[in-house]
Amino acid sequence: MFSELKSAIKDVFSNKIRGLLFRSVLLTLAVFVVLFFGFSYAMSFVELTDWPKVQKMVKALGYIMFFILSLVLFPSIVTFVSGFFIDSVVDRMSAENDIHRLRNVPLSESLAVSGVVVFKGIALSTLLIPITALLGWIPFVNFLPVVLYYGLNGRLLAREYFFAVALRYMEKQKAEDLFNRYHVYWVKAGVIIAVLMTIPVANAIAPLVAMAFMQRLFLIRNPDRETV
Repeated sequence: MFSELKSAIKDVFSNKIRGLLFRSVLLTLAVFVVLFFGFSYAMSFVELTDWPKVQKMVKALGYIMFFILSLVLFPSIVTFVSGFFIDSVVDRMSAENDIHRLRNVPLSESLAVSGVVVFKGIALSTLLIPITALLGWIPFVNFLPVVLYYGLNGRLLAREYFFAVALRYMEKQKAEDLFNRYHVYWVKAGVIIAVLMTIPVANAIAPLVAMAFMQRLFLIRNPDRETV
């Protein structure tokens, strides 16, 4: 599995996908630039003329919170942005494997898949915050939130990325059967993807790497490699 991950990383930097990678990263950065200027504009309305020191403190805390939220939300936003490019990744890698009869999936459906991952990921992270606060100070138990985070996110990401690939090749029921047949295998891949999503800098390219990675694994586990 790790050899396939290594190959997937090479894939996203290859000539066939590199352009998609750069566009995805640039679009993600553009989103954050717009958010930053929007936040700065909103902060300009914070006026505490009677307490200038308090005003400076409030604005400083606001920018600190914006920075922290940006770090937390970065994986989710880059995942959503990558939704514009996931079908292109599948198409280009399929062509490399001489598979050309793929099912058509509307862009809206690809974005919906990305949106589901983003929403569930944010919801899961939010639910784990109180658990981390409660258990984080207890020795030998404080690792439980980490296990839960990667375990649950691994299951979530495995399913979403698997179906993003599988539905280009086969009907949903056949994809469900294949996912259930090798459930543990896909979840292991999902945990690896979840780890990539939490590594700074690497998480900027993680969604496209995840697509290339999952497609390689799919082609291994799909015996006939035929589209349906």
